[in-house]
Amino acid sequence: MKKILLLSVWLVATIVVYAQEAGKGIQFLDNEPWEEVVKKAKKQRKLIFVDCYTSWCGPCKKLATEVFTRKDVGDYVNKKFVSVKYDVEKPNGLEFARKYRDQISAFPTLLLIRQDGSIMQRIVGAFPAKDILEAIQNGVNGKTWQVLEKEYLDGNRDYNFILTYLDLLLKSGENEKYADVKRAYVKQFPVDSLLNPQIWELGAEYIQHPSTEEYQFVLKHLNEFGQRGFDRYDLEWILAINAYYQISDIIKTGFKTQNQDTIAKLKKQLKDLEVTLNNPVKNFPEYLAYVRIEESYLNRDTEELIYRLIYLGEHHLVKSLDWTKEWLNYTIDHLENKQLIQRCLDYLYQAQQANEIGNDWIVTNCYNVLAKGYAKLGDQNKANEYTQKAKQIDEQNKERLKDF
Repeated sequence: MKKILLLSVWLVATIVVYAQEAGKGIQFLDNEPWEEVVKKAKKQRKLIFVDCYTSWCGPCKKLATEVFTRKDVGDYVNKKFVSVKYDVEKPNGLEFARKYRDQISAFPTLLLIRQDGSIMQRIVGAFPAKDILEAIQNGVNGKTWQVLEKEYLDGNRDYNFILTYLDLLLKSGENEKYADVKRAYVKQFPVDSLLNPQIWELGAEYIQHPSTEEYQFVLKHLNEFGQRGFDRYDLEWILAINAYYQISDIIKTGFKTQNQDTIAKLKKQLKDLEVTLNNPVKNFPEYLAYVRIEESYLNRDTEELIYRLIYLGEHHLVKSLDWTKEWLNYTIDHLENKQLIQRCLDYLYQAQQANEIGNDWIVTNCYNVLAKGYAKLGDQNKANEYTQKAKQIDEQNKERLKDF
């Protein structure tokens, strides 16, 4: 009786453990030699699922904790695959990565492999569990981008087909092909097709640069987009952020270059931007202020630069202290008028103080520029004070970065 009871307890425990294991998600072999993985797959008559990761890859950890642990994912993958995960910076993982070097260019990379070593499907990136599972199922069922590519080359341009084809390209890490197919599809329609929500879904990214036809069309037809049900706030945000990116590129390049040909190109870009920014769009007045100030900077007109910067800044249209610091650093270097230098220093000091109040993160440090300015005015005590303050801010920023 005692033996029967012990046997019953053992059986129950075994069933419970088995059930727990079955519901844990994907059951991975951990960095096992590839030859052994293939042997197991052949013995079990299964395909092979490979997770290629690194210890420092954030998206890899996201997949490991949020996707691979799910029961629905585990149930499907465990039934059809022998699964192995490789840290590609460790011996067996490194060897595998060399073998499939043409397939692994980013992390995480997931590979569906046949027993003969040929690739069925590749998934690159951390997608939601539903998308990962669908991509795996597509690979098993032969629904890959390579299969759809044949249909695409035969001329299929059905909207839903294109969406499916693009989705497979994106998840397979075929980024260049994805961009080419998407651009070619959108370009076959006139620009006013962006008013069609389906075309907008694919073409919205092409309004990135203010000089593009797509960007200018959206800018000129904001009211019409609103009438079609588009959110004007979202559209203005897209227009503004992309205008800002171009302004930022121009200003940063202007700080670095002395090449006159480059400066001439930057001036031309500013002139074009000025036309765009004279439209009633959120944040455009601030960006137009930056354009006007940068024009003065590129023209090396220090007095105009000062007046524009301080006037527009006092009207709350200049919010970048980093750019203000560089512009005023230049003016202090090239000014001899002590009254104007003092005006620059007063403005910069006030901006510095405003930046520090309530700021518990990295502080833009303008004190070295202030020290230089006061040294030029002959006030060495102030220059020394601000030199010391600059060092304190540098140390403070370093300490704050340690906690990041």
